[in-house]
Amino acid sequence: MTSTTWLIILLGLSLAGNAALALRLARTDRAVPPPASVPTALAQSSGRGPELGPSEARLESVRREVTAAHELLRGRDLELSRVRALLKETQEKSATAAMQPAGLQQELHVARQRLRTLEGEVRGLARERDDARSDADGLKRRLAEAEAEGGTPLGPNALSPAIPRRLPLGRDATSDSSVDGADLGPLVVRAASVRGDRARREGEHRREAFLLRFVEEMRTPTLLSAVAAGVPHGRWSQSAADRACRNLAAQVARYGDALGHQLYRPAGSDGDLTALLRTALQGVAHSMRLVTRGEGPGGEPDDAAIGVALTGLLSRLGDSRQREHVAFGIGDGALMMLRDGVWTSAFTPGGTAAERGLRMPAAAQRVRCARLTTRPGDLLALCSSSLADLLVRPEAGDWFAGRWAGRRPRLTSFLSEVDVPVRSPGGDRTVVCLWDFGDARETPPAES
Repeated sequence: MTSTTWLIILLGLSLAGNAALALRLARTDRAVPPPASVPTALAQSSGRGPELGPSEARLESVRREVTAAHELLRGRDLELSRVRALLKETQEKSATAAMQPAGLQQELHVARQRLRTLEGEVRGLARERDDARSDADGLKRRLAEAEAEGGTPLGPNALSPAIPRRLPLGRDATSDSSVDGADLGPLVVRAASVRGDRARREGEHRREAFLLRFVEEMRTPTLLSAVAAGVPHGRWSQSAADRACRNLAAQVARYGDALGHQLYRPAGSDGDLTALLRTALQGVAHSMRLVTRGEGPGGEPDDAAIGVALTGLLSRLGDSRQREHVAFGIGDGALMMLRDGVWTSAFTPGGTAAERGLRMPAAAQRVRCARLTTRPGDLLALCSSSLADLLVRPEAGDWFAGRWAGRRPRLTSFLSEVDVPVRSPGGDRTVVCLWDFGDARETPPAES
């Protein structure tokens, strides 16, 4: 039997005992006669009470029994109160015990729901992992196909720049890649130069260079951009390309006031502008020859070892709905324009095959120049011949147009795109891209 049943039995027995005791006391009170009066004078005169008779002794005994019965009844009441309190406590515990399984079931239900949620997350992550693995396998297949077929860009996203397997050899060696850029209000500029695949395989050094320079000597804020590409087997072509860029900045600064006057004066003469640029490039040629001074026949400079194709661009800064530029150069470089998703040739220093074969410093007198304007949304790409050849190829040109239209890329992203793993007949790739947004307030935010 349960503890509750035992408590009920004890309570019943206690009540029965109290009733029997009360009945016995009632019967005793009826059998006792009234006490006889005790002679007061006799008791007082004797000095002590007389000896109790049989009736008094019996009465005293009954009184003691009544007192004991009352004490027993009081104890029974206390015991009854304790039993009742114990019964109440037991009932409360029973009710709590009856409620506890429901609480545990609720917790178990919540835990099961959480478990089902976690199982769903695990299944989703497993699907994402399988999709990523499938994408990686597809990328590997496209890479193999590109290697076998001559190469096309690998999907919508460029890979990270390739890590060369060999460091370049020779005293004229330089870094494998370089990148630079600036946000000039409405004009966003990015530049990169990377070593070609053939040069990486054969351990040759990069032979191209670029320049970004603000022309402080002109009254109108102007940006000078340049790309120099050394001949493939020129022993000092990298040093010559780098020197050509740096000294071009010095020569443009030297004639900056006169150049600015011809560039931005309404009645500026193209003949005078060409003459100033020719003078500046003659100074560049003199500086280039210092690289190989004393190494040619009879101590003369060796022009064949330092041949460089040089292409430059002067661009007006500030907000403008029609931005003015002047392109100039010698050799096989090119200035390409991306407008409405289509690449077009905006300027080439060499119009014929013979002119495309000209090189600095020997052909410094053969410089050509042209004026052009851009409108908001246009992109100019000043590039070496290898990258220019990629831009005119339909598949590669469309890929670059999709990646570069209307952007403000990070330097690392731009370098990755220039170094996209596509086979090309040329060697190194060098480009300076200028995004014209017309107004600084319309320039898009930088990529995250």
